[in-house]
Amino acid sequence: MLKQASHGLVTQAYSGPIALRDKLAHLPHRKLNSEVLAASVERAAAEVLPLIQARIQDLSNTSA
Repeated sequence: MLKQASHGLVTQAYSGPIALRDKLAHLPHRKLNSEVLAASVERAAAEVLPLIQARIQDLSNTSA
């Protein structure tokens, strides 16, 4: 996928937060399709936010 992205061929959201991070770190931003980037961020947030909320809840229960 990284090779495709460097040629501007990616038309689907990147799969997961790690893939999104890799693309942002290794590709020139001008080569990122804004719609693909927005969909990728939305997908990553949907995967990561529940984990963060669960961790906050665990920490709240532990300190109480």
